[in-house]
Formats: sequence, C-alpha cells, structure tokens
Amino acid sequence: MKKRILIFFVLLPFLFLIFTGIVCADDLQTEAMVRDLEIRSVIQLIDVYAYPPEGGETGQIRGKMLSKARGSIFERAKKYLDSKTKIAGINLKYKIIKNKTGHFVTILNVKNYDVDDKGRYHARMQGEVKYRLEDLTYGKDRLRTVLMKPAAPLTVEVWTDKRKYSEGEPVKIFFKGNRDFYGKIVKVGVKGRVFQLLPNNYRQISFFKESRVYTIPDEGDRFNLEVHSPFGEEKVIVYASDLPLSLRNMKTVAGGLYAYRGKESSLGKSVRKSISIPEGGTAEFCESVWKIKKVF
Repeated sequence: MKKRILIFFVLLPFLFLIFTGIVCADDLQTEAMVRDLEIRSVIQLIDVYAYPPEGGETGQIRGKMLSKARGSIFERAKKYLDSKTKIAGINLKYKIIKNKTGHFVTILNVKNYDVDDKGRYHARMQGEVKYRLEDLTYGKDRLRTVLMKPAAPLTVEVWTDKRKYSEGEPVKIFFKGNRDFYGKIVKVGVKGRVFQLLPNNYRQISFFKESRVYTIPDEGDRFNLEVHSPFGEEKVIVYASDLPLSLRNMKTVAGGLYAYRGKESSLGKSVRKSISIPEGGTAEFCESVWKIKKVF
C-alpha cells in the first residue's frame, strides 16, 4: 500500500466572503457553492509593427507599439465577449475592468524581433483584458445555472465539504467546469507559501472534462489535507483556461506536491503568461477562489 504523506492545512486571513448560507454536506460533492472571488479575463497574442518616428528617438517606438497593442487587444476582446455573452436567448452584461495603472489591457509578455524587410520594428505581445459579469436580472441562482452551460464563458466552481473545520478534521476539495478546461489547483498557507495540489508528482492531471466533479485528495494522491494549528484561514485557487497551461519555478516537496518558489502575488501573472496561445489566438481564463476557516 502506498504511503500517504500528511500535509497540514494552514490558513490565511479571510477576505471577500460572499457566501453565508448552509448546504447539506451530503450534497456538496455535486452541488457547488458560490465562490469567494472570481476573476475572468480574455488573453490574446498579437503581432505589432511600427515604423521608427522621423527625427525621433527609437526609444519612442516601444510606447507607440504598446499603445497599438493595447488598442487592438481591447477591440478584439470586446468583440469576443460580445459573441460569448449571448447564451440561449440571454444577453449577459459585462464590464471591462481597468488595471492598477488605469489601463483596460495588461501586457503580460513582450517578445521583440529584428526590423523586417519593410523597415518596421516587430514585436509579439500577450495582453489580458479582465471583465466582470453584471447581469443579475435573473437572480444569482439563475445566472449560475446559465453560466454552467457549455456555451457560456469559461466558468469553474470550487468548494469544500464545509466552511469551518476543527483540528484534526480532513478536508476535501471539489471543483468542476462548465466545459473542458486546463487547470492548476493551489492552496496558499498562513505564511504565504503556495503549494500546487494538482497536477502533482503522482497525479499528473491538468485537463478536466466538462461538468465532471473532481476531488482532492483522490486516488493516486499521496497526501492528506488535515487541519492543524496554527488556526486561521486559507485559500484554495483554481486557475483555468481553455488552452494548455505550463508553469516553471516549482520544486517537489512531501507527498509529491509542488511548492511555488515565489509569492502568490506573482503566481497569477505567471500562470497567465504560461498559456500556450497560437499566433493571433485568444484564450479564456477563469480564476476561482474558495476560503475555509479553521476554528477551535
């Protein structure tokens, strides 16, 4: 029998708590609850060209190309969302969100190329447009039902068998998507350490089927999630995309889990940058956050 390593489930400060209702634990495997936080976005990869300005410095080219890239990515993302938010006669309303610098587009990655045969500077840029769904006309329950349809924007639900745990209790994590997706599931500890629960060294699964409920830990895992001190709260995060994800800067630790070498603040951007987007292509991205609380 394979040895199972006990992984202590330590907890982070509790933020963005939305759900306060009670659901029967027996139903939780198939009946997900409202997540604490959901971040949706469209990520694109485009080629940008620019001629050097007459009488100007070549340093001005970067700003010109960034401006062109943001404009193109924004317009393409808006067109994409317009088509994806029309579901079975329902037009979902969405709002594109500005980033911390006041832009609607966040440039995730830039690859510069040599000047082409037309004398133009060439760069390939990966940019993200975040948005929020706002149409609650049908109520949250109705909206949730609509979003779990395969035709809806990529939606991934994550939950646990309950919200509060006492010391020594085991924790089960469940998640499912409205359609097939590639994903990474992580937990963030009380001191900010990030561990990737799935895929792990013994269960190398990163592609998940539509509407199927997945469990952590499950067959093939060599760890348990059991609550121990210190007491507090912790995050479980699912990063999901309709295109493959890859992520380096990980090391294997006890139980075959992967420990992220950086901070949570850099993890989300790293995952987004890792999406394998074809030239001129578009990826949908959904980040779902669930929090539990360890009590006496």
